[in-house]
Amino acid sequence: MESIKARFFGRKTIVADLVPGILAPSQPLDFSLVGPKLIGKSRLLKYLSDESGPLRGPDPYGWRPERFRDGHNIIVGHYDCDWPAAKEHLTEFINQRLTAQLQEETYRHLNFDWSRINSATSPGQRIGQMVRQLDQLQMRLILLLDNFDHVLRSEHVTPDMVNELRPLTNELGLVVATEEALHDLNQSIAASPLFNVMHQHFIGLLEPEGTRSWLDAYQERIPMSPEVTEQLMDMTGGHPFLLARVNDILIETETLMPGITKIDREQIPLLSLRLAEHGRQLFELNWHKLNDAERSLVKPLVKQLLKAPIPIGQLPIEQVTSLNWLINQAIVSYHHNSYQLYSPLFRKFLLDKEQKGEFDDTAAAMMASHTDKIYDQLTPKEADLLRYFETNSHTVISVDTLLADVWNQPEASPRRVQEAIRRLRNNLNKHTPPIGVIENERGEGYRYIPNTL
Repeated sequence: MESIKARFFGRKTIVADLVPGILAPSQPLDFSLVGPKLIGKSRLLKYLSDESGPLRGPDPYGWRPERFRDGHNIIVGHYDCDWPAAKEHLTEFINQRLTAQLQEETYRHLNFDWSRINSATSPGQRIGQMVRQLDQLQMRLILLLDNFDHVLRSEHVTPDMVNELRPLTNELGLVVATEEALHDLNQSIAASPLFNVMHQHFIGLLEPEGTRSWLDAYQERIPMSPEVTEQLMDMTGGHPFLLARVNDILIETETLMPGITKIDREQIPLLSLRLAEHGRQLFELNWHKLNDAERSLVKPLVKQLLKAPIPIGQLPIEQVTSLNWLINQAIVSYHHNSYQLYSPLFRKFLLDKEQKGEFDDTAAAMMASHTDKIYDQLTPKEADLLRYFETNSHTVISVDTLLADVWNQPEASPRRVQEAIRRLRNNLNKHTPPIGVIENERGEGYRYIPNTL
């Protein structure tokens, strides 16, 4: 099942635009991938960077130009900007990572003139030297920058720093991934010439074909009846986070029902129950987004969708902006000529909130606890970590689970988790009144214990 979990499904239309664009023979195009957390932006970048992916692996659809047909002359730098070094000085961060990559044994045969590179007076010029030497060797450098919004939100980033990359994009392909559109993140930086030429793609829910391919792949492990597949199509709503969790639920089902040879309609209630639990992190994240939305018509529109889907011709014009925002956040999908909440499991989650009186703006404001205030003092990743701990309080969570669920990078270094928890603990210790503590369970992971008032 792990091999299925690592595969890539869907996004064919987007990949078909990205690959020939960043490999254009004369001047490569630059792209901005925009989408909410857990929607699969990191998964897409990892797919692009993989040696067997569409840039360097097989090319069955003929997306790559003739010059790059076999993929051997393409170098991909896939860097996560959620590092302090990237937020302090972007071009220096890229320079250091790219230098280390090109000095690896794999690229020793290229015989770079490192003296010329090292004599350049700025990080941007050193990157430029590497790019030009690669171009002379008929090679193309592709930079994939994940979590790029963390750079744009940094107090250290300047327009000059970002503009160092602009001349380089004439010779290298650039793809950045952010949670929000660039102009919403930092208007002064986003006005840079670098971003003016970027092609923007919104990364949302998977298309039905991609969803079905993902679910069909699970049948390599255990067959499912057509009714089960259709129910999972509906319950996951094309959301990559839920589709990935089906993997864990099928393993649980096999454990609970040893000897089972096929998932049939009798197991649908169990699948629904477990998927709702596994999806809670996503649903809580969606809920926070709805509460943070500055658009006054968002919640009323969601309340309408809780009652029933809205046919395409019955949407008032004043709600169009709110609907676009909900679609961009992968909260609303378009199905059977109507707009609806992406998953019936999320709809049930919201109905529970409504029954508790939390859906009303006034009630929500009254019920907001002092824990909300700390989020203003946290970095985006620390905030993600605290929300995850709050959703899974009193539960021991391993470092591997945190890397997979919070960072979406199961193969990353455990040091990333340890450093983030150290910083989060410092913030928790400074907050009054106390919110909670993060305990160590030696050899197992971490447990969050909220303070009970």
